[in-house]
Amino acid sequence: MIQQLKKNSLLQAILGLISLSTATLAIAENNAQGNNVQSEQQNSARNAYAANYAKGEQFYQQYYLTPQQLAASTQQGNIKPSTLCSGTWVTPIGQDSKAASDPSQTTSIIGADKGYYDPAGTSFLEGNVTIDQDGRSIRADKVQLDNTQTYAKAEGNVQLAQGGLFSKSEAITYNLKDQTGDLKDSFYISEQQQAHGYATQIKRTGANTVELENASFSTCEPSASPAWRIQAKTIELNQETGRGITKDARLYIKDVPVLPIPYFNFPIDDRRTTGFLTPSFGYTNDGGIQLSVPYYLNLAPNYDLTATPRYLGGRGVMIEGDFRYLTESFGAGNLWGGYLPSDQRYDDEDRKELHLQHLWQIDPQWRTTLDLNYVSDKDYFTDLGNSPNSQDQVYQERTWALYYANGIPGITAQLKVQDFQTLDKSIADVERPYARLPQFIFQYQGGDFTGLSYSFLNDSAYFKKSLDNPTAEIAEKNPSGTRIYNEASVNYNFRTPGIFVTPTLTARSINTFFDQDTTNTVTDSVNSNSIEKSVAVPQFTLDAGMIFEKEGSVLQTLSPRIFYAYAPYKNQSSFPNFDSASASLSYDQLFSPYRFYGHDRLEDNNFASLGLTYRLYDQIGLERLRASIGQSYYFADRRVQLNETDQVATSSRTGPVVTVSSQLSNTINVVGNAAWLSNGKSALNNVSLNYADEKGRLYNLGYYHRREVSDQGQQPYQQVATSFIQPINNNWRILGHVQYDIDNDLTREVLVGLNYESCCWGISVYGRSYYNDLDDPTASDISPKRAVMAEFSLKGLGGLSGKLTSLLENRVIGFDHVNQNWTQR
Repeated sequence: MIQQLKKNSLLQAILGLISLSTATLAIAENNAQGNNVQSEQQNSARNAYAANYAKGEQFYQQYYLTPQQLAASTQQGNIKPSTLCSGTWVTPIGQDSKAASDPSQTTSIIGADKGYYDPAGTSFLEGNVTIDQDGRSIRADKVQLDNTQTYAKAEGNVQLAQGGLFSKSEAITYNLKDQTGDLKDSFYISEQQQAHGYATQIKRTGANTVELENASFSTCEPSASPAWRIQAKTIELNQETGRGITKDARLYIKDVPVLPIPYFNFPIDDRRTTGFLTPSFGYTNDGGIQLSVPYYLNLAPNYDLTATPRYLGGRGVMIEGDFRYLTESFGAGNLWGGYLPSDQRYDDEDRKELHLQHLWQIDPQWRTTLDLNYVSDKDYFTDLGNSPNSQDQVYQERTWALYYANGIPGITAQLKVQDFQTLDKSIADVERPYARLPQFIFQYQGGDFTGLSYSFLNDSAYFKKSLDNPTAEIAEKNPSGTRIYNEASVNYNFRTPGIFVTPTLTARSINTFFDQDTTNTVTDSVNSNSIEKSVAVPQFTLDAGMIFEKEGSVLQTLSPRIFYAYAPYKNQSSFPNFDSASASLSYDQLFSPYRFYGHDRLEDNNFASLGLTYRLYDQIGLERLRASIGQSYYFADRRVQLNETDQVATSSRTGPVVTVSSQLSNTINVVGNAAWLSNGKSALNNVSLNYADEKGRLYNLGYYHRREVSDQGQQPYQQVATSFIQPINNNWRILGHVQYDIDNDLTREVLVGLNYESCCWGISVYGRSYYNDLDDPTASDISPKRAVMAEFSLKGLGGLSGKLTSLLENRVIGFDHVNQNWTQR
């Protein structure tokens, strides 16, 4: 069963009808006489609600506890009120209390100051009357019971509590056996939804059904004029089906009716249900006004569909769909896509995407995954992505994989078939990734962590690249074939609390066999020996270090480390590069014998690295400072290069590499990295400062710089990034993110927003200017994309969402933690 695939709510569904109601509301606004009538009705509704609230104010205030009152209350349980609210609803019987499963067998415990019992007629109870059942309680001034003690009539300050729902009424008629009855002139509190309301009459028509007449509902703080409320002529609730029905309902913002709903069927719990979901809207400079209205279809317990019509001003109307399924024996999956016919701002081309993901856990040892993706063009995600968080994706992956683990001890394996769709057609063949048709990876790990250990790795794959114009020169630079990589190693881990020594001996080999297409295409100038290539290289490494400690008011450690690696040179200049890349210089890279990511080259090594790390811990064990410095010394040139055009690395050493991190306080963190080349020039340096506190404030500032280092494949860039979240009082805050490209003297992205959060509603408005990552921002014909988005929510019911939260999560370091502190403080 798919569990809680979608959460729906009354207002989410209501808001889905906004576009349908706009025309009707506009006509009404143009009618002066209608406006006068509406104003009179508005005043009447406001006065009626205020009068009802005045009668129930004492009742509400009794159970709406301030944080101080809650802390002193014995009813608090695990309730943690937010400081966004002035208080929290707490009912006499908690929401977790359960009523008896069989109402006819329920035992009632009755008490009163005085009573008259007539076994043949009506019995009377007066003064502090209590009737308690499992998970249910009644309090009243007077109660009458018939001779069967089944029917009760309560009058005077009548209170009914049941599973987090608490009400106060002037009079109740109630059947104690089947829990049916009527409550007149009632005020109610829902602890689960932190909501309250009023109804002229509440009818419990069954153990699981309730009907409210002339009812109001709000999750705001109790007030004569709440920020919002729903007013309905009737509300029917069915706990068994999880459905509710409203008739002649209106949504009020303050005292202004903003949306009439003559009839609507809505959910009252978290069960999946068909209906409208939260719409989204916004504006972009290249797409105009955008509006999406998702509609959720609960087709079956194990599959569902969300269909989303979208209007994009200037482009047209598109449709998106998201189908999810769960099979009994073959796993679960997700199929989604979108289609926009004849995009008016994209040369009238059809824009489309289609994606399929499937996961099947066959048994505890075997699982398989399928990931298929298709997109019509490189600008699809930027132009049509339904989330402002959409990122450019140059390559669309198509992969099937089979995994093995948790069976034979130490053995893992996978079989993979993988291909890519290149969205940017201007990318040359030589730059496009290879397909793996297929790839098999087998790995075995044995031995002990503190002692002798050994491992074996096999990575075998057939690499194929589809070439547009397979001339001999292109085929020679983009060969296809099978690469078999083997690696066997044995090491001994000697470790004590103050020292470690780990010698490792490794044997590595590569065998490459070009396929028939490659051998048929290359010219006679290619040596026949190059059709099959093989190389084997032994490797030895020694990693050793010590740990010195000094105790006092703080704990300090000093850890020197030495690393040595040796591997002889083997000529691999004519070997193909299927999927490898150069590793970037960093402190950790000093202590690795591998200069390349991937298995297309076997490095030649003869170098030693020295490093020193200092750590400082406070009295509670928090690492307040960590600083490391290291450097490598080469005893031979590094002749194995990834590409034939790369220069041989002849330097005798690297420059120093430094990394520093410090949690200066509970709110301030600093991280810095720097590396120099052997000639003293800076290779990279970056530093970032982060401040985050429990009050919801956050500041990030970072500088990032890399110099071009050709023999390491390092590309240059120089950027500054900053972000902030600043509360400006208890409910308002401003948010922002800026990324500036120093090399090109332009701002790559700016995001600025204003956010308001209260107990019962919230709103955010923000603007964003950014460049498509696939475009050259320095080109004269390229301009930044701009968008203005908004999100509005009524707490406990739903809202309009521009997905500001998901956008900030990926761009602002520490946003999740600070946002949680802000909303739950």
